[in-house]
This record gives sequence, structure tokens and C-alpha cells, in this order.
Amino acid sequence: MDAILRQFAEPGMWNLWLNAGLVLLGAIYLIRTRLPQPGQTEEAVSSRKKAALLLGLLLFYLAVGSPLSFIGHELFSVHMLQQSVLFLAVPPLVLSGLPAGWVRAVFRRRPVKQAVSFFTHPLVALLVFNGLFSFYHVPFIFDTLMGNRMLHVASHTVLTAAAFAMWWPVFCPLPEQDRLTPLRKMAYICAAGVLLTPACALIIFADQLLFASYSGVQLIPLLDPLDDQQLGGVVMKILQEGIYGCVLGVIFFRWVRLVRERETYGVPVEEEEEGV
Repeated sequence: MDAILRQFAEPGMWNLWLNAGLVLLGAIYLIRTRLPQPGQTEEAVSSRKKAALLLGLLLFYLAVGSPLSFIGHELFSVHMLQQSVLFLAVPPLVLSGLPAGWVRAVFRRRPVKQAVSFFTHPLVALLVFNGLFSFYHVPFIFDTLMGNRMLHVASHTVLTAAAFAMWWPVFCPLPEQDRLTPLRKMAYICAAGVLLTPACALIIFADQLLFASYSGVQLIPLLDPLDDQQLGGVVMKILQEGIYGCVLGVIFFRWVRLVRERETYGVPVEEEEEGV
């Protein structure tokens, strides 16, 4: 454990350029959300939305720009922790913090709108992300990607984009594009959990090393390679269950609150279900 902590104490292990870029991006976001927009009729961006997006940027930096990036090449379990943060935690936070007006401005371009609408269709988004995630962890593909820095960065970029597409139907920043009712969103999350399980189970219950990239001598000899591999699958599954469980709870309580508000004002529940 001391070997890991020493990495965090080493300034060279932190990506200062990425840090500066994300700090600048966060500052621009805060300034832009405070400035009045000409003809703006939408409500101001709430503090909760701002906190969500800034937390998303912070977690993105910890996953990509911190010593976790180096340690993830030494320990498979840390690599899976990175992926859990990057694919399961960052997208819902960032999408929750995006102002609807900004997204609408991008959607004015027809090709962009068509592409986003296709790849964020619930069925397409579910199959693409979980399919790519499972494909990524096929041993010879995984080792090929891990052995080439450009391919590794490209694969993570594609997976991150697919993760944003997967989370879009749940945390859609545009009310008019929100296709799923709360009940369907809960079913969608459950389906996502089921589709992610086979890849995790294969890693957890494998009785031999699957990935040659993690079979050599470690600079951080914390775990036996096989134990490290199994721990990686456990980390991914636990974090996936925890994050999906929290999202289910949020959706459920929002749905209950909406139903109560609609019933209070005399709107039937059926109408509420159709309109959400």
C-alpha cells in the first residue's frame, strides 16, 4: 500500500496540463451559467446541477490525470476502478449538469441531432456500450490495446462516448428528448446491470490469468496477478451495483414525488406516466 501512496505523493504522476484544462473548463462553465443570456426564458442553472458537473470533471481527472492512470497499468484492479469511474460515474454527473439551452444549440445542426438520436436510442445505447465493454475485455484484444498507447487512448475514448450514450436516456438534458418514463428508466438500468454481468463474472471466476498485460513483474507488487484479476472483476461489479442502485433510488423517489404532485393537482397518474 505504501508503494501506491508514494505514487500520489510524486508530482510527476499528476497530469498538470489536463488539470489546467479541466479547471479552465469548469471556470468557463460557472461564468457562463451566471451570465444572463439574450432572450433566455429557461430557469437559471441550479447549484445542484453545477455541483454535479464539477464533480463529474473532478472524477474524470482522478481517473485519467491522476496516478491512477499509471497504477492502472500495473494493477488490473485499479484499471477496473478507473473504468468504473470513467464509464459509470462521470457520464450521469456531467449529463445532469448540462444546461438544456446549450444542448439545444448543438442540436440545431441536423447531422448532429440525427447521430445523437440514433446512438442514444435506449436499445442501441444499451447494446453498443455493453457490447463494446465485453469486446474490450476479450483477452487478445485487451492485450493488443494495452500494448499500444494510441490504441489504448482511442479505445477508452470510444468507450467513454458509448457510456455517455448509454446514460443519455436516463439523464437526458433535454426534456423534449426524454423518451422513457421513470418506470422504464428503472427497467433500463436493471437491463444494463444484467448485460454487464457476464464480463465481470468471466473475470471474477476465471481460474487462470486472462490478460498477459498483467502477468509480468509488477512495479507495485501489492497482489498476486490472479488475485488482482479477480479483485478487478469484483471492484467493477460492486461499483456498478452501487451506482446503479443509487440511480434507481433517485429515479424512484423522483417518480413518487411527481405522482404525488400530479395527484394533488388533480392529474391522473396515467397522464403523468405518458407525459414524463
